Amino acid sequence: MAALDSLRDVTVDLLVRATRGICDGSLLNADSGRADTSARIDDWAGVLSLYAAENESRSVRATA
Repeated sequence: MAALDSLRDVTVDLLVRATRGICDGSLLNADSGRADTSARIDDWAGVLSLYAAENESRSVRATA
């Protein structure tokens, strides 16, 4: 019975560690994605300003 309890404890510990690793990786991916999206929006905002006179009648807005 003690062996089963020990195995259960080890299994739970491994599961918790794996889950934390997945969550940490997901947060890093989300942060990276937000940074990439923000940079692309800034790039496009600069390009759109070149065509502002042609597109005065249209409302274009980009947000992240």
